[in-house]
Amino acid sequence: MINKMNTLIVDDEAELRRSVISILKTAMPEIEFVIDEASNGKEALDKVKEQSWDLVLMDVKMPEMNGLEALTAIKEHDPRTFVVLMTAHSNLHDAVLAIKEGAYDYVEKPVNPQTLTEIVRKSLEARDLVSSLALSNPIFDDDIESEFVGSSQKMKEVFNLIYRLCKVDTTVLIRGENGTGKELVARAIHFNSPRKSGSFVAINCGAIPENLMESELFGHEKGAFTGAIERKIGKFQMANNGTLFLDEIGELRPDMQVKLLRVLQEKKFTPVGSNREVKSNTRIIAATNRNLEKMMADGTFREDLFYRLNVMPIFLPPLRDRTDDIQALAQHFIKKFARQHGRVINGISEEALDMLKAYRWPGNIRELENVIERAFIVENNQMISLDSLPESLKLAPKESGEKTANVGYKGPLDFDVFKEGMEKEFIVSALKANQGRINQTVAQANIPKNTLLRKIRKYGINVKDFTNEE
Repeated sequence: MINKMNTLIVDDEAELRRSVISILKTAMPEIEFVIDEASNGKEALDKVKEQSWDLVLMDVKMPEMNGLEALTAIKEHDPRTFVVLMTAHSNLHDAVLAIKEGAYDYVEKPVNPQTLTEIVRKSLEARDLVSSLALSNPIFDDDIESEFVGSSQKMKEVFNLIYRLCKVDTTVLIRGENGTGKELVARAIHFNSPRKSGSFVAINCGAIPENLMESELFGHEKGAFTGAIERKIGKFQMANNGTLFLDEIGELRPDMQVKLLRVLQEKKFTPVGSNREVKSNTRIIAATNRNLEKMMADGTFREDLFYRLNVMPIFLPPLRDRTDDIQALAQHFIKKFARQHGRVINGISEEALDMLKAYRWPGNIRELENVIERAFIVENNQMISLDSLPESLKLAPKESGEKTANVGYKGPLDFDVFKEGMEKEFIVSALKANQGRINQTVAQANIPKNTLLRKIRKYGINVKDFTNEE
């Protein structure tokens, strides 16, 4: 499958522009480059405002508007655009500064074909990663009033978040049910940040025995405990200058929470059985499906650690609340498996799509991906049909009709409709009782924060209606 890449080459030297175009088209035949040129930063910015570009390859030193000024303006206009700077060796300081301001990478002049093609391929992978992230429909902060308008706006919001996170080195807390794509978000942040050349190290805090967690995170010296037959490097050291993804952070026991907090505060740790301190330059991205606010109220999760981690909260809603996105997600996975399996399957039938939309998806996006891959293997035609879907979907309970009860409850004889009505009433009551304060409502009503935000959006509840009540 040929990838298409709209590419803008920006340099005041026409010969260099021609050289870069030749390298791209010769060395990367698997990519269809649609190329235009600009001779300075101002001209480049004008072209960016006229249409969307996947990649801008731009010189730093140019007349009228230099590359650094153009970079800032381009990223502010459309954060989806990947910018790679071309610079002389003497100007490498400017290139490093530009990466902190949102440039994806830089390449030295004279341009080395191999270096350039490696950077372009990585930028294409990073773009696809963030595109996949957008399908998880992340909610980026506590601004529950914001709504995405269409897929294009959603994509722009996703890239805008990545752009903002590139300029800071803050911790991130990702919240959502299992299977909603939390690790995908973490990877997208890492591989689009200045730390992308460092390691991305993931650890599931709920899968490591409690007595081994400290050694797993910080390492140990030979003989530190029974069975420690050699020195071991911990995950923090492995992720130095990179990113450490702590999945299921809510499973950490209190004493480990204290030690993690110390690393976040002091940027150093001590391996088990050692007297030496090791400096840590590791970015932390944490994730959980637990109600941390309730855990704080119960005293099982430290408040100071929560606020250290919760600098940039991201919430991933479950798939059952996003049935309108199922078609786009299914098509995304169809394209993915077409590349992997070398098969031609173009889409999904209306009957099969209706079946997918009627299912509750307890395993969320991960379960949908597995269903599409299974269908890909079973299907003999160029369209996924109802017959290629697993029996578990076909036998799952379907919505009942509009029958009504004879006594008592007068609404439709449908448990989901009844449950949603009561759910909305409960949330409104909880918000009223807590004057619209989100965190207070979460703790008092024992409802996970991401669930509360999702339900507020689902039922169109305006929190501001409750904030000024006496």
